[in-house]
Amino acid sequence: MRDQGRGSSTPFSSTVDDADPQALSQCLAALNAVDDGIYQLDEESRFVAVNDAVVETTGYARDDLLGEHVSVLLTESDADRLEREIDRRRETDTDPETTNTLSIETASGDCVHANVGFSLLEKDGAFEGSVGVARWVEDPDRVQSSGSFPTAWEDPGPISTVIDQADAGMFVLDETFDVVWIDETIEEYFGIDRAEVVGRDKRMLVEESISERFADPESFAETVLATYDDNTYVEQFECQLTAGPDRAERWLEHRSKPIEAGRYAGGRVELYYDITARKEQERELRREYELTDKLLETSPVGIAVIDADGSTLRANERMTELLDLSDGERPYVADKRDLYDADGNRLPVDERPVSRVFETGDPVVDQEVLLKRSDGRHRWLSINARAITDEDGTPEQVVETATDVTELKQLLERRKRDLREREKELEAVQLSTNLLEGDDRPVSQLVQEFADSLPQFFLEPAETAVQVTVGETVAKTAAFESRDRQITARQRTVNGTPIAIEVASLAADERLETGTFLEEEQRLIETLATLLKFHFDRREYIDDLKESNERLEQFAYAASHDLQEPLRMVSSYLQLIESRYADDLDEDGREFLAYAVDGADRMREMIDGLLEYSRIETQGDPFEPVDLETVLEDVQQSLEVSIAEHDAEITADSLPVVVGDERQLHRVFQNLLENAITYSGDEPPRVHVSAERRDAPRASKRRDEAAENAGPDAVISVRDEGIGIAEVDQERIFEVFQRLHGHDEHAGIGIGLAMCRRIVERHGGRMWVESEPGEGTTVSFTVPLAAADDR
Repeated sequence: MRDQGRGSSTPFSSTVDDADPQALSQCLAALNAVDDGIYQLDEESRFVAVNDAVVETTGYARDDLLGEHVSVLLTESDADRLEREIDRRRETDTDPETTNTLSIETASGDCVHANVGFSLLEKDGAFEGSVGVARWVEDPDRVQSSGSFPTAWEDPGPISTVIDQADAGMFVLDETFDVVWIDETIEEYFGIDRAEVVGRDKRMLVEESISERFADPESFAETVLATYDDNTYVEQFECQLTAGPDRAERWLEHRSKPIEAGRYAGGRVELYYDITARKEQERELRREYELTDKLLETSPVGIAVIDADGSTLRANERMTELLDLSDGERPYVADKRDLYDADGNRLPVDERPVSRVFETGDPVVDQEVLLKRSDGRHRWLSINARAITDEDGTPEQVVETATDVTELKQLLERRKRDLREREKELEAVQLSTNLLEGDDRPVSQLVQEFADSLPQFFLEPAETAVQVTVGETVAKTAAFESRDRQITARQRTVNGTPIAIEVASLAADERLETGTFLEEEQRLIETLATLLKFHFDRREYIDDLKESNERLEQFAYAASHDLQEPLRMVSSYLQLIESRYADDLDEDGREFLAYAVDGADRMREMIDGLLEYSRIETQGDPFEPVDLETVLEDVQQSLEVSIAEHDAEITADSLPVVVGDERQLHRVFQNLLENAITYSGDEPPRVHVSAERRDAPRASKRRDEAAENAGPDAVISVRDEGIGIAEVDQERIFEVFQRLHGHDEHAGIGIGLAMCRRIVERHGGRMWVESEPGEGTTVSFTVPLAAADDR
């Protein structure tokens, strides 16, 4: 507390020298009868008057407070806060209806809390101090920060004005229970006039008019009149005031007590507080409680609140049902039921969710426990538990929820069992797929290996025999013979070759169980039969394709070879005509002859190209490691004259070693560089060759000869800055004899890129083009890297 000097001691009465003495006496009696503290400070914040409630609550004698600075009761910070608020109101010339919660230190050293509101006192424009009302509160955290308080205290009668503007209505009764004074709030609440009430017997008022204003007039009258018959006790009750033409409906709290001293000793003071807002809150809380209770009881989840001793404070119907409790066992103790973990071991009490929360304070989430019911059934519960803590964070109770997850657990077990069967099926399919990948093995060997691998995937491998039939090829495991107890799956290839898988049980009759084979095992052999069908479909397709390709290549070779002879004859006679009779021909004749010679030459080029195109697969060299940098150097030397004539510039990144046919790869590079130079436009050709490694799966399957000793792919790109290719033509340029330009613009027969793509496909790669007209062209292709190449 701050040590402040004394000021003048001025009682409430000195501020109302001109007031009516009887009214003043009534006000002073009322001030000392109310439970709220009322005080007056001078201009230096020293007490000049306090009512009995301040004296009783603080434990100080009145004389010990009068003249003392307000800090005798307040902490230093609260005293500063109060003085700052007084100064602020004086400076801004405002007197808002607000309150502040202050801590008040009593004479015994205890601390009480009050909601304090005040108004400034002025006389003739001069500041004379302040008058305040302190309402004692038990829980400062629940105190509202605003309320209704007087806005000005001016003569005459400042004390009566405070009471009139307080939020409580007041009756002051003398020893005969006549009304000696009421405030404006009573007039507003009850719809009565002060002049018509003061001086009348309060009993008569209650019986004749006041009680009729309440929803339960008989109870109100009985309770109030009883205090007049025995004016020795404090009364407090709630009552509902009905609406009328001169009043509003509201809930009131009646507080009354005897007046023990002063002019009206033996009388009684009655206070009426408007608690309508509180009753509305209570009604809302009651509605929310009822809704919460309904939700709790109808929840599909078991919910319980457990006390620290293990007893339940509340458990809903679902929780008692889940725990299999009889009526005699409610309420139950949390550790009364035996709980088990996933391995079937009994959970000790200290490892259960509620105990763990009380021990650590940390929530437990989704702990699964097994409950063995009295009817012999087992039930899986998912438990969640969370603490309700005190101010220090110590758990006082635990909220526990339980969800029945028995069906989910059973479903999970079925899913796990199905997964194991699927895994076994997958293993069988994977093994079968691996066996069927080798195309070079004889069919009999392949089918026998397939049959030998199957018994391990059945429930009793040692008692299982298998026979697999593909066309005329039959393979079986030892001791196989057709039996009644067997399962079969059949398929046919696209060419009609029959396929059958037969699985028989060798177990003795007495060892057999109903059904013998599982449905999953029947599905397994049907899947494997389908795999066999796909494999032999592919083999038959490849065999047919090889035969067709051989016939086509033979036809192309024969056609081109047979065309050579008549073409040579045509060319020879045209040359003979030109040499003997050129001088005898006019200009048109020579032009026609030139067309015929040119056509024959182009026909020969096309036949030669077609012949070379047909031999890419059959006349190629074996694959071996090829250094593409060497290939590019050789191609540049071959094109040395063309490069010089066109002032071409060819650059290249570091190129890798690949697996392939060096002669054919030379052809690819030469064709791509020739095209880049030819279609460069008006500017000197600028060509760049680049390479990058690609580890992603390839678009087409590699030939066996390309796969041997090969690593990932290399993507080779040849980029120029020439005239470009329209998007609609970017696939057409890879077709045989397709040209985008006339012979008068550019020479060629339109087979170069088609041949390049076929060479790349022979190497297990693919070729594509990216281009925009006028923006240049990039032709890219893939080829397998040599396994040892790290570039």
